[in-house]
Amino acid sequence: MITMLFYDVGLSVIAYFIAEMLGANTYISLLAGTLVAGVRMAWVGLRERKLDPFALFLLILFGAGLVLSFLTGDARFLLAKDCATTCTAGLIFVGSCVIRRPLAFYAAQRFARSSGEEGAARFEAFAQTPEFRARWYRVSLVWGIGLLIDAALRITVAYTLPIKTAANICQILMIVVLALLTLWTVYSARKESQPSTPPAVM
Repeated sequence: MITMLFYDVGLSVIAYFIAEMLGANTYISLLAGTLVAGVRMAWVGLRERKLDPFALFLLILFGAGLVLSFLTGDARFLLAKDCATTCTAGLIFVGSCVIRRPLAFYAAQRFARSSGEEGAARFEAFAQTPEFRARWYRVSLVWGIGLLIDAALRITVAYTLPIKTAANICQILMIVVLALLTLWTVYSARKESQPSTPPAVM
């Protein structure tokens, strides 16, 4: 899961900072990160020859943001666009619970498939049990709320600080929030998989 998040998110952040170190302005640096994210999505789609709901969700968000980025040419708008994308992602995570299609299920399915046939088969064997169905809802809600908080923090930073400082802080904030959400997801999964200890007999 952490490896997948590194490729899906980390590569774009690395591209941003590399472009900045090479002397590119803030707009070009942000655009470089956006384009790297798009290349990553296209490569995954070609490799797997299909788009699951989670990948399609990411692709739609990316495509809309890329078009708007080229139309405006403004670095601060690029930051706002990223915040809007994160906000949309948070709303979709929460909304997916309302329509009884928690997005966490499709994300977990994608991670399981990436681990090989054995991991995918084990995932499918337990995916529809009541305990796991409850977990998809819980994880979707936590990620949705976490992404909404991240979006609110970054949009505040984007419009209250100088653009260069805001761009750097927004990249770091995104990584920190995603890292915390990932750690919570892994920790809660391990905790829930442990058998409960029976009460001691007095």
